[in-house]
Amino acid sequence: MSIKTAVLSDIHGNLPALEAVLTAVDREGCSRLFFLGDIVNGADPHNCVALLQAWGQSAGRELYCIQGNAEVYTLTPHLESLPRREERENQELIGLITWFREHLTLADLDWLESLPDVLVLEGACLAHDSPLDRLFPARWHLPGLADAYQDWFYHGPGIKKTLDGAPLEELLAWMDTRGVTSVFCGHTHEPFVRRLGLHLICNAGAVGLPLDGDPRSSWVLVDGDVTIRRVAYDIDRALRLIDDNDYPTLEDPAMRRAYKKMFQTGIHWHAHLG
Repeated sequence: MSIKTAVLSDIHGNLPALEAVLTAVDREGCSRLFFLGDIVNGADPHNCVALLQAWGQSAGRELYCIQGNAEVYTLTPHLESLPRREERENQELIGLITWFREHLTLADLDWLESLPDVLVLEGACLAHDSPLDRLFPARWHLPGLADAYQDWFYHGPGIKKTLDGAPLEELLAWMDTRGVTSVFCGHTHEPFVRRLGLHLICNAGAVGLPLDGDPRSSWVLVDGDVTIRRVAYDIDRALRLIDDNDYPTLEDPAMRRAYKKMFQTGIHWHAHLG
């Protein structure tokens, strides 16, 4: 890529983290930004959408965004007809999606719906989890389930640094077939850069919710080389936003503590329960 480019993923409604990363992006002089999905899944979805859009509207900048699973969930139609909606997990997710919709404008939702789920630009493929899952959904579609609800019941594993064997060979073969030399993804919240001959696979990690044991935001700078950057941000402010916005599904005090500990440690909340 000839243009100095920033690659970001997984903001998760964390406005303080996004502000800190965009400050770093500007300091590096990036004029193009690729965003790989999951803007809204967090305490301040509207302001994260607005800030990202504002960055792209400044003169001389290019912004390319795709949907993540959080956006797909948020845009799922007719939740009153969702299969198995009475199950606890689905009830909790419906409550969360309802909260997101209440904290986004109609213009926000229209913009999110306009975003593609995969982009290929200058030999680079942008996908939230995996281009193979996005482009070939028949690989995982559930029989008898309406298309509108397929993504609701499928949470892809994404691309991890340890990808190997047949799944890796399948991805590399697809890249060769499409003339794609690099794949940029997110979803796992664990950043890495991996070079395999002429192929490059890069996970940008997470702006708003890192889960690799480092609580600093991660993003990727593409400027001749491809490098992971880390940025410290005001985590205490992010935690206050959770409380001030009455973020749902955290009524249980133990769950609320574990959820907040995740921001402070960069380790999934599961590890902080019990």
